[in-house]
Amino acid sequence: TGSPRLKVSTMSAGVDDELLSLSVVKGGRKVVCGSSDGNLNIFSRADWSELSDRFPGHPHSVDAIVKVDEDTIFTGSSDGLIRVIQLQPNKLLGLAGQHGDLPIERLSLSCDQRVLASCSHDEVIRFYDVADFYHDTEQEPEQSETGVEIENSRPDSHVREPIRPEPPRSRKKKKKKTNVDDAAFFSGI
Repeated sequence: TGSPRLKVSTMSAGVDDELLSLSVVKGGRKVVCGSSDGNLNIFSRADWSELSDRFPGHPHSVDAIVKVDEDTIFTGSSDGLIRVIQLQPNKLLGLAGQHGDLPIERLSLSCDQRVLASCSHDEVIRFYDVADFYHDTEQEPEQSETGVEIENSRPDSHVREPIRPEPPRSRKKKKKKTNVDDAAFFSGI
């Protein structure tokens, strides 16, 4: 009775800091994990017992990761910045967005990978247009080794502004029509 109990088939080596987020990349051959000390720890499927690579560069914890493609991820950090990271070779490609000084809690890409959503302690969901990471733009963007197009690959590059959603349309309530004239109804009082 009940559902079958899952068994752990293998386990990674312990590391010196908390692992807070993860994503499977490189065609399932690697797992990248964000840690409390700001490192991205990369494990290989061939040997989970040892770290295959470590990429420092976040000044604070990496609380959220979302895969862009097999070589690129967005990371959300407790410093409030959303970074674009290329994996193996490891490289900071730029900044995709921010939530001020508040930690990024979650990241998600739309199905068509054109919109990145983030949430934070500021009680706001922000939506970023990241389509130019994938598609040609009017300007000639710089291109990373993975083919991801970027405006500027320096870490201090322009932070993308959130997409402004359309304001909700007001719905006017329809008045109920009655057969009785309001003035005639109150005339006998």
